[in-house]
Amino acid sequence: MALSIDLAQEPASWVLSLQGDLDYGECAAFRMNIDRILKSAPGATVVDLSRLEYLDSSGLGLLLALSKEYGSQGGKLVLVTNETVDNILSLTRLNGIFATASTIQEAHQIIGT
Repeated sequence: MALSIDLAQEPASWVLSLQGDLDYGECAAFRMNIDRILKSAPGATVVDLSRLEYLDSSGLGLLLALSKEYGSQGGKLVLVTNETVDNILSLTRLNGIFATASTIQEAHQIIGT
């Protein structure tokens, strides 16, 4: 399934919502949104992966790059996950790297907005 990307700029945080498959073929569009976030450097960003159906290593690599670069700028990043994403993060032992939440509301509580 093609990747659908929506970036909502809220006053206290941005929400990047993904739906579909985040694989190698879709990474260019995802990278453009990551670059936009890094350039604007909002204080907090929520990446909503709850409607993601597939995540491969290239997509995971971009999430790691976002986390590293964004964290070095002092930004707060929280991933909203689903069972598929949770399993991938657990299998790759990256579940300790990312702050995760079950819902967008929970993510906003974590970042304090």
